[in-house]
Amino acid sequence: MSRQYYQRGHLVEAEELDDVVAVRMGEDGQRTARAEAEGELGTSALTEMHEAGVDDETTEAFAQARWVFVKPSRQTRDAFRAGEEISGTEAVGKVIRRPNGRIGIATDALTVRLQPTLSQQEAERELEAAGLEVVNKLGFAENLYEVRAPAAEDALAASVELHGNDRFIFAEPSFVEHVPARFRPAGPRYAGQWQWQNAGTNGGTPGADVHIESAWDRTLGTGIRVAVIDNGFDARHADLTDGVDRRSGFFGNSLVGATFTQNTSGMPDSDHGTFCAGMAGARLNDSAGGAGAAPECKLMLVACLDDQVGTQTTLARAVAYAADPSTEVSGSGPEHGADVLVSSLGPNIAAWDMGSTLEMAIEFAATNGRQGKGLLIFWAASNGRNVDVSKDEVVSHPDVIAVVRSTNRDLEDNAARGPEVELIAPGVDVVSTGSGGGYRTDTGTSFAAPCAAGCAALALSVNRELTRDQLRAVMHESADRIGGPGVVYDANGHNDDYGFGRVNAAQAVELAAGLTP
Repeated sequence: MSRQYYQRGHLVEAEELDDVVAVRMGEDGQRTARAEAEGELGTSALTEMHEAGVDDETTEAFAQARWVFVKPSRQTRDAFRAGEEISGTEAVGKVIRRPNGRIGIATDALTVRLQPTLSQQEAERELEAAGLEVVNKLGFAENLYEVRAPAAEDALAASVELHGNDRFIFAEPSFVEHVPARFRPAGPRYAGQWQWQNAGTNGGTPGADVHIESAWDRTLGTGIRVAVIDNGFDARHADLTDGVDRRSGFFGNSLVGATFTQNTSGMPDSDHGTFCAGMAGARLNDSAGGAGAAPECKLMLVACLDDQVGTQTTLARAVAYAADPSTEVSGSGPEHGADVLVSSLGPNIAAWDMGSTLEMAIEFAATNGRQGKGLLIFWAASNGRNVDVSKDEVVSHPDVIAVVRSTNRDLEDNAARGPEVELIAPGVDVVSTGSGGGYRTDTGTSFAAPCAAGCAALALSVNRELTRDQLRAVMHESADRIGGPGVVYDANGHNDDYGFGRVNAAQAVELAAGLTP
């Protein structure tokens, strides 16, 4: 069935999967997702999902998040259409295939923004008049809300209806989607962290690293706060715990209005997030024996979408919080925000459409972060082999630095490519912290991005007055144009596979120190 909704001002044509309903089971349910799917709710719709092009990884991720896809029984269908609660469930939604092929679950949840000329009281009167229930007022833009539309058919219908209301700037469905981590399984473990010092072992090329030891002679990143946004972290890891900033925290997994907790007690764990945090800021010269790029930086760990399923609104809140903690915690302020931000979340296919709320959060952080100097945002590009990076609207956003991965021979590794790729950094068989203690080896753009972010933290630490744009230029100009004689960089020093080159921490620190803010 053809459906429509608005996103970032454009009318989107999508497809609702016929006769398939998504049901989120209650946390206290004892039966398995499959048993529920074949029970009183209806029959399993996994065949229909596969026919719609949904891969096993996505299906499994939804199952882990307690979402069941069913061909509903008559009783379930009638209850769903009538908006009645279904016993044993937390939520019910329609399954929407968007133009890029990605699946989203549409409930009655939206994010909306009203005209900033309206007072908060006026805005909330308009919301009430439109039949919307406020769930959460977002703090990084005027009159921005998470809402429910209980009187509408669903969030898509409400989006179309509200588009004609001139009091609303936008009204977009809060799709529940799969937002995985950008990594892939790796081969045998390397003996050491070649990304910092490559001596040419294991087939590597001597010097094919980020030249960080020379940078460490000058700075270890003291006083710089690096925000790492991921699904979760082992904040008690021996190589991380001394560097964890007290403003670290996590979002609950509610579909709308997720609660934020400023604490690491109860924070969800993730091997992926722990690895990323270690790449950026694992401690140096301790008993654990490893190091991150900026081993004396403060690590602001922000966990969201802990089961890899959730809404972009929660991710947007994480981005805004990293820039200015007062958006979530009263009494805090922008002076407690991050100096550098990195995230490695996103689908490994290139296609990822971005809603207005996440776009606004990125622009808020990039512009207002560091108390107006601007926040540099690094994001791991897709691991997909030579996919068009522009199809990922998040990493190709003008305020985001898209990072791809290099090998220990200073070669690109067939990740995303295109004009929006800005930097390449070690990300193939690199070594970093793992959940539960110790270290492991892994591969992915996920790990190249925090490597680059940690190097940027070193550069910023020697000249803390640099603006975001100045620091970005430093990272571009200091990078090494690698790839061999057959690789051509254009007149601006850019190559679609390598960006502006492989990160060079020593040159970045030297260049930053010589700049006048």
